[in-house]
Amino acid sequence: MGSAGGLCSSPRAWGCGWNVIRLLCFAFINWGAAENTAAVIVVNQTPPSICAMEGSEFTIECTFNTSNNSTRWFAEWNKIRNNVTAKVNGTDRIILSADPEKRSLSLTVKKADVTDSGTYVCGVGSKDVIYPGTGTQVTIDAVDLLVTQSPAFVNEEEGKQLTIDCRFRALEKPSTKYSVKWYKNGTDGHEKELKNKTGSLTTTLDFSAGLASLTLTNTSMSDSGFYRCDFGKNGRGNGTRVTIRDKRRNASRVLFIIRMVLGALVIILAVIIITECVMSEKRAAVSRTI
Repeated sequence: MGSAGGLCSSPRAWGCGWNVIRLLCFAFINWGAAENTAAVIVVNQTPPSICAMEGSEFTIECTFNTSNNSTRWFAEWNKIRNNVTAKVNGTDRIILSADPEKRSLSLTVKKADVTDSGTYVCGVGSKDVIYPGTGTQVTIDAVDLLVTQSPAFVNEEEGKQLTIDCRFRALEKPSTKYSVKWYKNGTDGHEKELKNKTGSLTTTLDFSAGLASLTLTNTSMSDSGFYRCDFGKNGRGNGTRVTIRDKRRNASRVLFIIRMVLGALVIILAVIIITECVMSEKRAAVSRTI
């Protein structure tokens, strides 16, 4: 059978209705049959491998040569991960571009995630025959944030100020995915995210210094609980146990101790006085006997 171009140039030669021929022509053209599918396409893909950190950007290039001078060709990208092949579609984060004149393709992934790891293969050809590139093995490593939280314990009375620090590896070009979140597991056993909305709670974040902090001012007993910072997907603080004591209870305890001490001193003084009286009577009795 001739090409779709030949089919369309002499429709009456088939002895069929003109409408049927037009439908066939339309189908072949839209399916890419106007191409010479027997043409050999050589696809060059670079680089062969990419190893990058989470949050970075990488680009894969593909160029191809073909014995067919037609400017009509089809291209696709596929990713193989865990023995599963999936088509790669363009998004705001995954940019697919093509230059028909230079016969080149590119795939760019912004703010790479560990799930972007896999083997990417570009393919060029027709709808019926796709010639694949050699593939690019992409490995995205998770950022090791090395989060440490301090202090581990805080025991203060009401009205005091306390600060909890979270230290992590400094990031030169942080993205929004690395924002710090603070959580508190209160005495009721429920964990909730803390928001910087009140005057008694303030948070700071310095990516270049690798430091995030949470400060509580004028603390009360309700601030007691377990505080934890989360940094990105992989960074998790070890937590800080906060205990805020009742100031009035502390004052009562101090007053009780003072009373106990004073009571003990009174008893000791009474014992000393009684002892001295007894000793005096004994001395007086001895003097009368002599």
